Amino acid sequence: MSKKKVGKKEQFTQPQKSKTPMIVGVLVAVAAVIFIATQFIGGGDDRNIEYFGEPVAEPRSYIGQFIGMTTVEPIFEDGQIKISFDEVNQNNIVYFEGENELGEMVPIMAYITPTGRLFVGSSMCEPCRGTTYSLAGETIVCGNCQTTFTIEDHEFIAGVQACGQYPPTDMYPVIEDGLIIIDEQEVLDWRIRAL
Repeated sequence: MSKKKVGKKEQFTQPQKSKTPMIVGVLVAVAAVIFIATQFIGGGDDRNIEYFGEPVAEPRSYIGQFIGMTTVEPIFEDGQIKISFDEVNQNNIVYFEGENELGEMVPIMAYITPTGRLFVGSSMCEPCRGTTYSLAGETIVCGNCQTTFTIEDHEFIAGVQACGQYPPTDMYPVIEDGLIIIDEQEVLDWRIRAL
């Protein structure tokens, strides 16, 4: 069998074979790899949702802003500590205190993340003993040592290495009837982790 030779003129006048099936096949393969990677390998987003819970407020951006804490007065009743959800939602980050079993004041903060999730927990950078934080862009920054964590999951970004090992701890809030509620036992049991 001999191959039929194609003349110069025929090379340019005959329609080219379509590469569409090959391109579609490559795109499907790439999409499958991305899907598998995000479903089975990624896993990072699940941890964030467990740590901060589902969104409870409208998403917002703190890019280009530096927002300090607003002090609020909590209500202590029936073994619970309550603050207004609206105050947190309007001020973005608030500060209040409770007392632990040792008689020490426990600094507590509540803030809304850019994705609309709520964090309520300790407001102490334990090694340096700073008790205030600010929201700055996509970060939360200690007011004392400037140690910086990601706002969504408290991953250490920069600052004092020792302080970066002790991010704020969650106190597992719930929202009922417009109030953020934490179990008073969370505060009673709270202790400084760093020596």
